[in-house]
Amino acid sequence: MSLIQLSVKHGRTLAEARAHLETTLEGVRARFGPMIQHVDWSADRNSVHLSGTGFTVDMRVDAVEVHVTADVPLLGGLLSTPLVAGLKQIVQQTFHKQLT
Repeated sequence: MSLIQLSVKHGRTLAEARAHLETTLEGVRARFGPMIQHVDWSADRNSVHLSGTGFTVDMRVDAVEVHVTADVPLLGGLLSTPLVAGLKQIVQQTFHKQLT
């Protein structure tokens, strides 16, 4: 497992989606905090890049959707499955929608 892409329509204004993106990041940090080494927000706060040993995650919102891309080449199946499942669960809970 290497590159995973998830998207969900958020049904909110861009400002509300940004706030939900921040809440999503808080959830990811709470669950995977020790694995995360760097967090970099874009100037407009529409996207955030997370990285740690063996993985990167990019999350961004636009006017319609929230997008999550995770690249986990070094974690392999053992750790990538829980990471991806956790990300998906946190995004679903935060945005209250099913991911496509």
